[in-house]
Amino acid sequence: MALSPARTGLAVLCAAAWLLASAGAAAESIGNLYESTVAVGPGGQQAAFRDALSDVLVRVTGRRDAPGLSALQPLASDASRYVSSYRRASAGRITVTFDGDAIERAIVTAGLPFWGEQRPLTLVWLAVDRGGGQRGLVTAEAVSSERKAVEAAAAQRGLPLAWPSAAGGEDIRRRLDQVWAGDTSALVAAAGRYGADGVLIGRAAAAGRGSYSVDWSFVGPGGTSLASRGGLEDGVHPVADRYASLYASVAGARRTDLVVTVRGVSTIAQYAGVSRYLETLDVVRGLTLQEVLPDAVVFRLSVRGDLAALQRAVASGSRLSPAEGGTGSAVFNYRP
Repeated sequence: MALSPARTGLAVLCAAAWLLASAGAAAESIGNLYESTVAVGPGGQQAAFRDALSDVLVRVTGRRDAPGLSALQPLASDASRYVSSYRRASAGRITVTFDGDAIERAIVTAGLPFWGEQRPLTLVWLAVDRGGGQRGLVTAEAVSSERKAVEAAAAQRGLPLAWPSAAGGEDIRRRLDQVWAGDTSALVAAAGRYGADGVLIGRAAAAGRGSYSVDWSFVGPGGTSLASRGGLEDGVHPVADRYASLYASVAGARRTDLVVTVRGVSTIAQYAGVSRYLETLDVVRGLTLQEVLPDAVVFRLSVRGDLAALQRAVASGSRLSPAEGGTGSAVFNYRP
């Protein structure tokens, strides 16, 4: 899906304008960072544990080479030691949950980057030519083998995806034509209403035996433009690598103790509501009550990351808001 230099420049310019307009797009939580579902192969359960831990290490560091790094070998070589629970899944697969605290400690010790649960949302425009005149756009309404392949790679990297929806009023025929024509700017401009932080565009041609050759392009934060060619799964990895370079940080898994004041709390019910809400935040790893004031409560929180990580987590919800004059401090107003 090669574009002329002039057209590429226009596409990036339009993309930058859209990205500025949607800079406030909310991140998506991918759920449990430390859980993975893998096949149980000839190596049995222990090998499945190792495979699952490899997936988790890639996801939390943003690095595809993480399982092979010498600093993480104590984890990778003894995966079963870090298993918190596991359960059988369908089709000979197993879902494994690991000890997140132990993995975070290992990442901090190794000085590696950490990427939390909140991830940017990527809208995927994927046009598929299956041969014999069968050409279509993969949508949210139809679960196809092509969509499953892309989503499997995205799940491995911890990358939430959105798909175009005809039910939402999308003109699927027109979007299909735009993908094939390489009209990147139109596809990016149309994506703002999905709340996406980036747009991944693929044009797939059947290459035999159910495989495809896909021309991929990506427009992301700051007008980032990437292009690659490969299979259905190969479009996701450069995108995840790019996001990880922006959002994963060496300080991300470190624990910080913060004193947090929440104003607008004057009843036991409100206190209970604030406590429950704080405990649901992914970055909060521990909470104790420090002081009760006439119209506020003061907590001591153990936070994964720093104050900025807590502020980002709070901004993704609606129960707390930064208190006026509280910029740069852990002071919030409660909104029941």
